[in-house]
Amino acid sequence: MATKNINCITTREQYDEVRARVNELINEATAKGLLEPDADNEYIREIGKLAKLTAEYEDNYMNILPLKAKNPLIKAIEDYFYSRNMKQKEAADVLGINESVFSQIMNGKRKITMNLAKKLYTDLNFNADLILQNI
Repeated sequence: MATKNINCITTREQYDEVRARVNELINEATAKGLLEPDADNEYIREIGKLAKLTAEYEDNYMNILPLKAKNPLIKAIEDYFYSRNMKQKEAADVLGINESVFSQIMNGKRKITMNLAKKLYTDLNFNADLILQNI
């Protein structure tokens, strides 16, 4: 398939061929040192065009779900306990909640209660704005 002349991907076979060509172009451009930031060359333009076509195909035919951004407060809680080398059970104990409740909160299946928010602020010195904006 001549990928330079393609304007739309409508089959899985075309999609796979275009993806293979993108990988070839990336490998060639990398070997030649042509994938530098702010570079503008034939490789960059062709990779960009083909990547856009594959993204359109994925949107139209593959039903790929978008990545979900993690709640900044949940991320801060993870970072807090990770930096202290604490396991989930220990973290739950520090927060005065059941380990399964803690797990559900961290997985977005349960909301942070006002009591837990208060504990994060008073006992663990979490930023009040971070808490208020993300509960």
